[in-house]
Amino acid sequence: HNLPIDPTPSTLALYIAYTSTLHASGPKYLTGVRHFLKPHFPDFDINRQHPTVQAAIRGTKKVRADPVTRKLPLRTSHLASFLSTARTTGSYDDLLFITIVSCCFYGCHRSGELIVSNDKRLRDVRKIVKRATLTFKDGRAQYRLPYHKADPFYKGSDVAFIKQDVADPVALLKEYTAQRDGIHNAHPHLFVREDGSPPTRAWFDSKFFALVDRLHYGGHSLRAGGATFYAGLGLPEDII
Repeated sequence: HNLPIDPTPSTLALYIAYTSTLHASGPKYLTGVRHFLKPHFPDFDINRQHPTVQAAIRGTKKVRADPVTRKLPLRTSHLASFLSTARTTGSYDDLLFITIVSCCFYGCHRSGELIVSNDKRLRDVRKIVKRATLTFKDGRAQYRLPYHKADPFYKGSDVAFIKQDVADPVALLKEYTAQRDGIHNAHPHLFVREDGSPPTRAWFDSKFFALVDRLHYGGHSLRAGGATFYAGLGLPEDII
């Protein structure tokens, strides 16, 4: 190709661009070949860190990256189905489940914020919503989320709900807590199963995937569904 043998930033960038069409290991080869080229080309390290070369490496990662796959957002029709199941069975745990689902959807929660890991070693009581933080005022419901992924210092966030037409979270929280307090009044956590255990990922998934397709929906579908719902109402992205 009549290119100079000197590994200049331009030459290295062209090398990365060419190898990216064949495999994803081009950037790693630069690390390996450094041992042989450094004695002959003292500027090799400087050239490898050049913005042009680094831009080529970033481009390679995008070209060779695995395709992004996302689960579908949940819809209000799914909420209605979950609520119908709870009404049909009259089960405490089914009421707890639809309450969590409604809060996740309308509160744009990650499901892991309201349920706990199957592995007890990974559970942290500091992250669990407390019953004492739940309040009802002026037709709204609100509780304190003590932690989320964007809150590394545990400052916490207040999550508020207003009345909704489908699976209203305010009404469900009132109905659920009325039953919960009659059974587990002294329990500090807001979301508790009938047997006193916390709602785990396995428990949640068993009920969730009984009605929705595991291939197309997942735990993140709740948060995505809520965001899509609010976008459909015209709320700007920065508020959502």
